[in-house]
Formats: sequence, C-alpha cells, structure tokens
Amino acid sequence: MSKSKTLAILKQSGVLNALRYVADKKAHKGGIYALLQKLLMLLTLYHLDKPRSYEIYRALRRYNICVADFSFLSYFAKEYDNVKQWLESKEFKETYILPPPPLYTYPPLLNPKEIDYTDIPPEFAWKLNIPLPPYYQFLYFGSHATGNTGLENLIQRCGGLSYYQGDVDVEDRAKAAYITLFTLIMEHTDLQDYFSYIALRNYIPHNKKENGEKLCALIPNTPSIYLVRDPISALKSACSLTPCREVYVEMKKLVNPEDLLHFLQNRGKGDKEDLRIAETDTFAHLMEYFIKDIYYCFHDTQLWDFLINFKESIILDMAEIVGDRAFETIHTLAKQLHFPPPKPEDKEIFAMGISEYQTILPLTLEFKSHNQVIAITLMDRVFCMDKRKYIFDYNSQRCSSYHKQALEENANYKDITFSLFGQTCFYDRIILCIHSKDWAILFENENLLGLVKKRLLEIIPLLEKQKEMQNAKKLTEKDILEYLKSHKDLCLEAKAVFEKHLTFLASVRPDIIESWKYFQEFLAMCEEMS
Repeated sequence: MSKSKTLAILKQSGVLNALRYVADKKAHKGGIYALLQKLLMLLTLYHLDKPRSYEIYRALRRYNICVADFSFLSYFAKEYDNVKQWLESKEFKETYILPPPPLYTYPPLLNPKEIDYTDIPPEFAWKLNIPLPPYYQFLYFGSHATGNTGLENLIQRCGGLSYYQGDVDVEDRAKAAYITLFTLIMEHTDLQDYFSYIALRNYIPHNKKENGEKLCALIPNTPSIYLVRDPISALKSACSLTPCREVYVEMKKLVNPEDLLHFLQNRGKGDKEDLRIAETDTFAHLMEYFIKDIYYCFHDTQLWDFLINFKESIILDMAEIVGDRAFETIHTLAKQLHFPPPKPEDKEIFAMGISEYQTILPLTLEFKSHNQVIAITLMDRVFCMDKRKYIFDYNSQRCSSYHKQALEENANYKDITFSLFGQTCFYDRIILCIHSKDWAILFENENLLGLVKKRLLEIIPLLEKQKEMQNAKKLTEKDILEYLKSHKDLCLEAKAVFEKHLTFLASVRPDIIESWKYFQEFLAMCEEMS
C-alpha cells in the first residue's frame, strides 16, 4: 500500500508495528527487508512465549511462514499446542507427508476437521494453509468469455449464489481472492432457500509476489463444473463484451429523448469498424491482450493443474447451455449436483440469450416532481428471478456482504410494466422496475405518473433502435479469423496459447474440440501458414 498506510500505523501503533508492516510488505524483495522480517518475528515470539520462542519460530519456518505481524504471531503462539499435536498426529503424516507431492505442498497447520471457521480471520487462515470453509456445494471453473454469465444466470434461477474470486488490483491477488472467498462463504452460511458455489475464472500465476497455486490447493475437493468454448468464439466475445454496468440518467437533463443514445453509445469495446482502422485501435489492442495475457482467458489447463484436490469434473460445452438445450442441461446438472431443478414455467426464459441487451440495460431513469424524486429501472427480464431482480452493477466487485445486501435490496423491487401499460414487457424482453419506497409516490401523483408514461414510451423504442444498430456492428468469428490471417505472428502465438490451454480438455474430451467449427478452421489456417 502507499506510504500513508505506513505513516498511519506509525502514528496509531508506534515505530515497532510500522517496521513490522514494512518488513512484511517488502520481504519478498529480499536483502535488508527479509532480514528485518526474521529478526522482528523472533523478537515478537520471544516476547509472546519466551521458553518456546525458537521452537515456534522453527515450526513456522519449516512450513515457509515468515511474518512479523504481531496479531498473527499472537494467534499462532496461542494455538501452538494444537498445531504441534496436529503436526505430530498419524492423520497429518498419512494425509500430507506420506503421499507424493504435490498433495502436501501446502499442508494445513491446524486440523481442518476441528477448525472453528468463525474464530479464525481469513488472513490468518491463508498463512496457515487452511482450506476454504466447506460450506458450499461445488466449484465452477474455466476461462472468461465461455458463457459464464449465461450459466451463472441459469443457476441463479434455481436458487444458486456464486462466490466469485473477484478482480482485485493488489500485489498478491491470490491472497486477496482467498480472503474474498473465505469471507463470502462465512457471511452466507445462514441464508435460507439458496445454495452456493465457488466460481474460479481468473488464472493467477505462482511467483515471488503471488501464489495462484496455493489458492487452488486450498480449495477442498467437491463436485465441479468445467465450462468450455471454441477459442475463436471466446476471443470474439472477449473483444466484444461490455460490462452490464447500470447507466443512471436524470430525466430533467434529457431535453430531447434522442440525447439518451449519447449515454448508451461507445459502451462496446470492439466491432467491425475497428477492423478498418489503425493498428493502435481498440480491437487490435484487445486481440493482443487476450491472447498474450492469460489471466482472464485461455488458461484452463494451467488452472486445472493447480486444482490438485480435484480428480474429475463435469465438462460442459457452451453449446449445451444455449437456446433450447439450456433447460435440459441445467435439469441434468441439478440431478448431478443435488440442487433444485429449474421450474417448467421457466423453460422459455432459459432459451433466451443473455447478451441481447447487455450494452444497453440496465438503465435507471430519475424523475422529479416538485420535491419528490423516484427512479425507474429498465432491465432485461432474463435477469429477473422470483423475488430477486438483479438490477445492481452485475460486474461490481464481489466484496464483503455483497450477496446478502443484494438479495435484501433486490427483494424491495417491483415489476410495474403491467401496472403502467397493461403488458408484461416490451419487445419480449424489456421490463420496468421500481423500488417499493417509490411505488406509492408514483401512483399517487397523477402528473408524475403521466410524465413517466409519456417519457418511457419515447425512450423504449430508442433502446430497441440502439440494440439493432449495435447488433449490426457485432464482431463475428469470421472477423477474428480474418484478422489473425492477416497477422501471422499473432496467429501462431495464439495457436501455441490455445494448445496449452486445451491440453487437459484434449486428454479427456477430444470430441468437444473436434466439434468446434471455427477452431478447426483456425488450425487449418495455421497449417497453411506453416
């Protein structure tokens, strides 16, 4: 973190704690910082448990734990008898010492079966190699741009909540992801009528600064889903996807309804027009980024190799969750993973594509009348399920209390499309939602009600117009292939990336790879180039 954090610790906790913080933060650089960390660690343990300080120090170092943090060392010194008993037990040795690597690369220093997860901070659990709390049903892993949002939405309709590791801009993303998942799991153990699962879609490498291998090793064995897709189609989506970030518009500032299109344009990242401009354009940058940086995409084998506790997985091709096949696929998954099956009345909505309005909705419009203010959100009904209407920022960081707050808040929204216009939706998809606190304000104010209906009838057709304009510019797999064909070096680099990415899938389901039309065309193109 910044120098301000060090200064804040210095002012609040004194010089010694500030030194501990600096040493732990910079010890990975080696030299004086690593030496300072070891000295402070020994000094602290001597203060906490003088007779056993060196014994405790050696126990920590034996398992590659070197830390100066006073609170952690206090916790460890207090738990040392339990740690020692566990490390000397027959169960520990048979489970983590006798098997060949990598099973004991990150052995837990406390017995996972006896841990009270409510009593250990996630930061300490990470240092002690404690597996994530086992209070979820399955793991779902793979790359981005393979149909993740669609699958997540279908499972949500059955009552599923995903614990996503999050995209965090910190030095140690693996540790941050572990803490996020740990916190989410523990904060939602009391939720009724829902089941949960972990979504692992980002690949974090193993190096001096961060340890993606450890993150995956601390995910205990459960049933798992592995979602795959033709890499060319995935690359198309990665270069085209736009986050479903809500747009908020104050209607008093919208003099001309056509001005609304200004708020909706340029939300996409790539389209056909990009193919006709300079090498430094957005599309070219994204193509190179997604091929060369496998944090988001094309990392499935690397991720699987890190998941050492898993021996098999349910493999789904994205084609199985699209259109008419989606309902039966989720119905089968529900039997395999023991969660509530989809409702027969949802069969139609399961067949809908989730990206139809992704660059346009959700859209919240603020209306004012005298001293009263209300907000109406236009959204795609494919994201509506029972009492939960997911109008929040779909791609927002899943932080502490994320799901619980969202569920509580979304339960307060009402679908008022029929109340306003006597129809269930517009263009088969668009619905209108309002917070319950605004319901009475709207329907008790005739002038406001008239204004809202008038402006909505002006705006909704514009949304459909914008959607059709954007659909006409959408990238296709042919566009991706043509671009790669004209950029030989990037094409051959992509081939190497895809081969490594698909090594695991090729070993268990080569038939899926053989069925991918565009990937087979890509391989033929690479063969001609070579």
